Formats: sequence, structure tokens, C-alpha cells
Amino acid sequence: MDDDGPTRYWLFRVAALVLLAGALALAQEKEEKTVADTPLLADTTFQNGVVVWDPKPGKHVDRGVLQPWPGGDKPGWGLAQWHSRSTLAGAKAETLPDGRVCFADATKRLVFGKDEGVVLSLDGVTEYQRKAPERGDPWPHMLLSQRRLLHHPSLPELAAVPFHIRYRLLEAEPFKAPGWHDKRHTAQTVFFVTVQNLNRQSKGYGDYLWFGIMLYDYRWRSPKAHMAPDMGSKKKLGTGKYIYTPAFARFSKESPHDKEWMEIEMDLLPMLKEALADAWKRGYLKDSHDIDDYRLGGMNMGWEITGPIKAAVQIERVSLDARLR
Repeated sequence: MDDDGPTRYWLFRVAALVLLAGALALAQEKEEKTVADTPLLADTTFQNGVVVWDPKPGKHVDRGVLQPWPGGDKPGWGLAQWHSRSTLAGAKAETLPDGRVCFADATKRLVFGKDEGVVLSLDGVTEYQRKAPERGDPWPHMLLSQRRLLHHPSLPELAAVPFHIRYRLLEAEPFKAPGWHDKRHTAQTVFFVTVQNLNRQSKGYGDYLWFGIMLYDYRWRSPKAHMAPDMGSKKKLGTGKYIYTPAFARFSKESPHDKEWMEIEMDLLPMLKEALADAWKRGYLKDSHDIDDYRLGGMNMGWEITGPIKAAVQIERVSLDARLR
């Protein structure tokens, strides 16, 4: 072998490694594009305001739009205020000293910030007129809702459902009036998404379950798992649909009771499949046990307050995505 032989050999090896590295980089880039997440929620930082619905439950009756800043896009969120004594419809925008924009009525405040997301305040003390409600009484809601997600891939089409939320409890002050019950009276910050049969050819078309994350519960630092039908009363009708809410410990080791920023980031797909299997096992969604029929339908999040508690939560951002196979 001549003196240049080893040099040419190593130059060839280096060139081959460079080409291989380039090919691997292109392959990785292609794979990343293939598995790019598809957003399922609009306006994840709450910049475009809300459509306000009438407090009377049963139908989503549009009573107007609250937009913190003029010239924004159409709101992606609806605001449900079921069973509230007052309405945010027609509330006037008030610019606070820190630049945030507030809309308020007798029992609720909705505050928007450019970088701070949204604050939802619900005064359960005033809602219940400083009394402890009885079993079966309706309770006020303050829920941000997207009745239909942006996309509806079927569960088998999904490789993951990335979920992310950053939030903190600001206030939860009870007024323990006569008749107060520690187990029944509470304030809850909820996140719910429906797993729904959206196959029009299926006998069970339209049927669904509620998958929930209990982001905060006044009664417990780490809310327990809850699996049960959504039952109502003569004063408040329920949907009768199955609710599947895993223990909060599966989402975080921290507690919102500490009033520090909470951040949850995880793939919900395994739990969504758990919920579906559990509903079938318990006799719900009985008209279809075909997982191909089921997709994510819509969602809501915010306050449900069943006792005289004045509460506020700040949600800086939330996202729910679909990662396709």
C-alpha cells in the first residue's frame, strides 16, 4: 500500500459517516413532521374572549360576546353560567391598573391578561345568599367550554393525546352557614372532555362519557378518583352519562391548595382508553363496543360550586392535542 492509502481510507470513512449522519437527520426530521401534534383547542391563552350563554340550563342560548381587546378573532370559548343568579351578558369592560381587562356581574368576575391568561371568580357565598344549600339543590357553574373540538380523530388513529395546563388557585373562602356539610359542600375546578360515539352509522351514535381531571377540590389536597353516572335531582337534571375521573395523584404530586403555580403535562390517551373500557364494563355505551366509533367530542373547564364558598382560579394556558399514528 502506498503512503496515501491510509489517508484516502480515512477520508472515505469520514465522508461515509457524514453522509450517514445527514441521512439520519433527514429521517428524524421527516418522522418529527409525521408525528407533529394537531391542536384540538382554539385560543389556548384566552386572548379572544368568550361567547356568553344564558344561565338557564338545557340549551346554549347566546347572550352576547365579551372581548377584552378590540379587533381580535372570533371567540373560541363559550362561557356557561348554569344556575347562576346573575349573568355576565352585557357586562362592560373595565381596564385594571395593571392593564388586564375585567368583566363582572353580581357574583362573577372574568379577568383577561395579555400574558396572564384568564381569571375565573365565582362568589358562592352571594350565589347561595349566605345559606348552605340542601341536598339536591342546583349549584352555580362558571365553565369555559368548546362544545366541538377543532378535530375529531378516532381513538385508534391516535398515538397520544398531549395535555398541558398551567394554573393556580387564588382564593377559596368558605362561609360555613348553618346546615354546612363537609362532604357535600365544596368548590371544584374541573376539566372535562367527552369521549363520544361520532360514527353516524352506529346504533350508539351521539352517546358519550365524561373524562375528567379534578384540578382542585376544596375538600381534599389531592382529590380522589370518582367513577359514577352524572345523576341529577328534581331541581337539577343530570346527563345520566358515565363520569370517569382518575385520582389527582396520577397527574401531580403537588397540591393546588398551596396556591402556587401548578403545571400538568402528560399523555391522556391511556386514561381515555381506561375510561372507555370501564364504561363498557359497567354497562354504559352499550350500543357500541367498537373503539373505532369513539372520538373526543367537546370539553369544558372551570368552577362548579356546591356550597357558600367564594373562589377564584387563574388559568394561564391550556392545550389538548392529537398526535396521530
